[in-house]
Amino acid sequence: MKKRKDINELDENQISDYIHALNILRARSESNPDDESGYIFQAGLHNDPFIGPCEHGNDLFFAWHRAHLHYFEELLQETDPPRTANVTIPYWDWLHPETNGKFPAVFAKPGLFMSDRNNNPTELPPDTLQIVTEETDWNEFGGFPKEHPTRNYGKFEIGPHNYMHPIYIGGRMANPSTAAEDPIYWSFHAFIDLLWAEWQRRNSMPPPTSPDADLRGFLAKPKHKVHDFQKTTDFDYEYEYTDKLNQAFGVSQPEHVRHELLADEPLRPLFSDELDSELRRTQRAQFTLPSPPATTETAYVRLRDLKVPTIGSYMLRAYVHPKEVPFNKDDSDFQRQFGVGYVVLWKTHGTDNTHGGHGNHGHHAPSAHHPSSCTVGFDVSRKLVGIIRGNTSDHVLTLQYILAPNEAGEPQSNPDLVKEVQFGDVVLEAYTQS
Repeated sequence: MKKRKDINELDENQISDYIHALNILRARSESNPDDESGYIFQAGLHNDPFIGPCEHGNDLFFAWHRAHLHYFEELLQETDPPRTANVTIPYWDWLHPETNGKFPAVFAKPGLFMSDRNNNPTELPPDTLQIVTEETDWNEFGGFPKEHPTRNYGKFEIGPHNYMHPIYIGGRMANPSTAAEDPIYWSFHAFIDLLWAEWQRRNSMPPPTSPDADLRGFLAKPKHKVHDFQKTTDFDYEYEYTDKLNQAFGVSQPEHVRHELLADEPLRPLFSDELDSELRRTQRAQFTLPSPPATTETAYVRLRDLKVPTIGSYMLRAYVHPKEVPFNKDDSDFQRQFGVGYVVLWKTHGTDNTHGGHGNHGHHAPSAHHPSSCTVGFDVSRKLVGIIRGNTSDHVLTLQYILAPNEAGEPQSNPDLVKEVQFGDVVLEAYTQS
């Protein structure tokens, strides 16, 4: 059984062999950009809607990326055996900050380096471990079937994954049309695959909800369905944990609890302008919170029919606080006390064939990379004591609009993007245990 290891744990020979294999794939693409065993084509399976693209915003997200990494890893191993026969994709543990620098030092080496990454100091997403170790529902964690009438993204993708691409890493990774051109893509997603494997282990390998769905881009492969990619060991690899990961995953697993909907109450906006005007003027939108039933045990604020943007990426941070406490985006104490989560809307994948030379290789016509809209939620359960006040609530919901930095990590002005911040109903869903 081959081991995928933390990239910081590789010795010089292992790093050299990995870069050697990558360079052979790059050389194939330089000779023939249409070579399906070359780097450009393999990156295009993620980037290019004419030969892929990847799956986002549904329950195929994890399985598609596991397949992408598996078939890419096979190519690496076949480049120059016996030297490369045991090469595996090393994972980047972005749950923990690096001791020195923002990215693992090996990504500064020729063959792994990209000059356009965001090297500005940026916080890692705060909820990665919590989602993996506390969310026990597969669809809430990993996404919903494409045919689901109202839900699509899972918590992991709309949160940590979408945060890391445009906000933390940047560069080519900031854009779904170029993400896999950066070799950090493979190690970034190898860690996501590790986190999925850990979630599966903790939750006793629940069955997939779309087992017979095809994974586009891999239809010519012998294994190309969701049910084929449930176990890493079926593909002769597993992950070698570091002491830090063993410690992080040592927390106990909560019991899965079923909930019954008690109430579904709309929130009323506290602004009179159009939403885009309010966000352009104040960078926030505020809503009154209704008081849920006194027997409520769990509550979520949902934004329904939230448009997925096409011209840029942005984050919405949510806060629940008393009306008399003014919103202060620069006050870290306010953020810690009243923050209830965030979502990142990563721009949609373009349908123009920007990676010329691929043609369509006999594959289907391009289809959507992301859903065009989604429903997102913020868990406000720990605020219930404050918002249950008989028939009235003295609390408000504040949504802070934060524009993603440009690809180099610098602040940018994108006045047209705010027009794409569109959603339908804002509701408070109250639940009790069933």
